[in-house]
Amino acid sequence: MRGHSSLLLGALLGLGGQAYLQGQALQDPNLVFFILAGQSRTAFTMQGAGARAIGTGGAFIAVADDATAVSYNPAGLAQLLKPEFSAVGRWLSRRQDFQRFSSPDVSYDDSSNTESRTSPEFFSFAIPWKHQGQNFVLQVSHQRIFDFSYKSDLIFNSRVGGNPRKNRQYVDQRGGVNVWSAALGAELSSRFLLGASINFWRGSWVFTSDSLAATSTGSPLTELSFAQNSAFRGVNWSLGTIWRSDYLNIGAVYRSAFKADYAFTNVLAFEDYSGGTPNTSETLASEVFQLQWPESLGIGLGLHPHPRWLLTADWTRVRWSGTTIRAGGTSYDGLNFFDLQRVTGTPDVSDLRGGAEWIAFLGDKVVIPLRAGIFREPQPLKDRRTGEQRVFKGWTLGVGVKAGAFTLDVAYKKSDAMRNVARLQLTSSGTASYITGQEDLDEQRVFLSLIWQLDPLTVRRALRWVFVGN
Repeated sequence: MRGHSSLLLGALLGLGGQAYLQGQALQDPNLVFFILAGQSRTAFTMQGAGARAIGTGGAFIAVADDATAVSYNPAGLAQLLKPEFSAVGRWLSRRQDFQRFSSPDVSYDDSSNTESRTSPEFFSFAIPWKHQGQNFVLQVSHQRIFDFSYKSDLIFNSRVGGNPRKNRQYVDQRGGVNVWSAALGAELSSRFLLGASINFWRGSWVFTSDSLAATSTGSPLTELSFAQNSAFRGVNWSLGTIWRSDYLNIGAVYRSAFKADYAFTNVLAFEDYSGGTPNTSETLASEVFQLQWPESLGIGLGLHPHPRWLLTADWTRVRWSGTTIRAGGTSYDGLNFFDLQRVTGTPDVSDLRGGAEWIAFLGDKVVIPLRAGIFREPQPLKDRRTGEQRVFKGWTLGVGVKAGAFTLDVAYKKSDAMRNVARLQLTSSGTASYITGQEDLDEQRVFLSLIWQLDPLTVRRALRWVFVGN
């Protein structure tokens, strides 16, 4: 879950918009959150970790032959022959532009937001062993599967009915969802690999926003502040398989659906400085709801036309339409998590990825591969007014070096998305109107992976000392 929270005027995307116009939103802080943070639910991608995989566009289901395999296909773990420790870090740079928003009565200046940050993404430890000539591998790992970190502070002008306005929109969201996994990969034969993992999902995030509209001279008109603390936890399992040969690999992975515990606490404050609308301040702590998390299926192909060449492609399907809130006795029971509708318009999405790897240098002690890939990642939430999804498209480049026990991989990922979205203009008199314009989102990411192969005898001795003693 990579996340983007939106701006008040840029994120009241029709999600509950009519209820807002009727004054219901200010009476229901939970609904206000879904209005304000609607875009934080558009950047959900079930993406594995690791610079080698990202370098080939993220297409790794049929390959999965390094320590990040559990995040793509746990069957690939059976290909590890030595104990391995892995760590992955990520750098992100994001630019979001809102352009050409206007109607006969309302217009906005173009505005943009940029941010960058670094964060750890994955680490793991794997131990292989042989049994009756077949290879088995046990791995424990941690992955930051959804990162919700986002920060924006925009100041721009608008005109409502010919009257100039000054706007400040501040959003800060921190946290995300982590997955802790224990996995086992087994070599059933020289052709068939099988793997499974149990995954513990643990997440927490904090969302805050403050949106202020003022006159051209700076006198405040309206201000809406909102904060929410959220928590998410659940358990599911994954099952994968790989069939391999000298020229072709076929892989598949299934991730089970599960019911997660989902809870949040809201604090809302609305002020109309003109006195036209009653001011509101409310704190609401929710009970723990159940959130039905969807299943997913991935299929991958890997071709080896030459010992130095690898061509790979993946297709992954996620049933986001089945992400349903279970909250008996409340108005949220049966609503889809993304659009808050019982008859949901949330689409199921299919990710497509493809890439290539070429061993540019193959020496006795050093191996240097070069990689490139392309991808298409649709997101689950549609704009309720325009009906358009955010769809990321882009390309990747990567390079690696393996020297002795160490492997270092670096990948660059460039993605962008463009769509028409709606904004809602709320005035101090309580009137409102929608206008549409263009949202452009550009992201650049750099991934760095380190894999350290440990001496098997040293690891066995260490484990014996820990569990048995001298």
